[in-house]
Amino acid sequence: MKIRTLSFFAILMVAVFALTACGGGAGGGDAMYNGMTMEEAAAAGYIVVAPGEAVRIGASVALTGPIPEYGLDISQAYQVAIADLNAEGGIAGHDIEIDIQDGACDGDAGTVVANTFAADSTILAVAGGTCTGETLGLAPILQEARVPFVSASATNPAVTSEDCDICNRVALSDKLQTDVDADYIYNTMGVTSVAVMHDNSDYGLGVAELFQGSFEALGGTVLSFDGIQVGDVDFRPVLTQVATNSPELIFFGGYYQEAALIVQQMQETGLENATFFSDDGVMGAAFPETAGADGEGVYASFVLGDEVADANAAFDAKYEEMWGLLPQDQGPFHAQAYDSVMMIANALKSAVHEDEGGQGYLIFDRAEVISAVRATSGLQGLTGVMSCSAIGDCGAGGVGIFQVQDGTFVQVAGFGVE
Repeated sequence: MKIRTLSFFAILMVAVFALTACGGGAGGGDAMYNGMTMEEAAAAGYIVVAPGEAVRIGASVALTGPIPEYGLDISQAYQVAIADLNAEGGIAGHDIEIDIQDGACDGDAGTVVANTFAADSTILAVAGGTCTGETLGLAPILQEARVPFVSASATNPAVTSEDCDICNRVALSDKLQTDVDADYIYNTMGVTSVAVMHDNSDYGLGVAELFQGSFEALGGTVLSFDGIQVGDVDFRPVLTQVATNSPELIFFGGYYQEAALIVQQMQETGLENATFFSDDGVMGAAFPETAGADGEGVYASFVLGDEVADANAAFDAKYEEMWGLLPQDQGPFHAQAYDSVMMIANALKSAVHEDEGGQGYLIFDRAEVISAVRATSGLQGLTGVMSCSAIGDCGAGGVGIFQVQDGTFVQVAGFGVE
């Protein structure tokens, strides 16, 4: 297995080589496909993989930014999937190679990554991005380049749409998550008035707006709606103002670092009796470790699959063997990440063509790859059985509600999860 980060020079050399060889090093001699030599097939826009070469996919992962632990977990799960696939013969006997780039949980960084992959004619599909903003940065460029992506963790409803045939995800939509959150808070917890906060990111603001709509539709009252900024550290002025309305609960859309500071500073601003409830950006070991004792009792929801116990146990063992820790100690989206690579590989297996002379060349049509990803149906993964909707929502399962108890998130409720 190889993991490559292409420099500008390497990309330039790939382009020069492609021009010299009339289509990406196709070579081919007497190898033919649909009456074309390999050079002619490459010149016609097919992706030709020569004997001994790897089938290449890309990955946009938040290795830096607000949630690098989550990104590292996703990246490592991708690599477990690649190792498993190659141990089983890859794609028609060719290894799969993944090029992991840092999308930094940021739209601008996602745009840079997308341009890198769009400039590399060997990239057939992309796993990622990690965050909503990053993924929205990927989408228009990959759409133009005709490179499909499958995100493990970008949950905003805007990530998939009727207008984007290359946009797909395994994670479930925030709309489902916030509907469940609102129902649990209003009907199970009996809370009727809340304050809503968010971190102004594409993800956090989107979650907060969806939650507000869901909660008010049930008859609840949103007393205030306030934004902070990712990277800020002093939220006392905002919290002091929030406290004037005496909310029973604060719902926060955002990531764990800001959430941990908020729950600590709630103790100083008259909100020590208010419950704190958040989203999958807070789920994971990093939040209770950062928040400490003030994180006890905090709630967070997470998009869960219908997990298959034996398959997940085998994955956990392989992950620990490769990386020296269990995936649960790193981040929450490892199962979705593994499944997103498996979904891409399954599509590539169904879209691959071999040269008519049996010389070991693989030929891919980008349109067929895009269609094959979207046509995913009944694919068993770690998260359950994946089937893509018409707009590319492919995940299985439902939403779990978790609470920090003794420094660990413990599931206290589940909706749509067997």
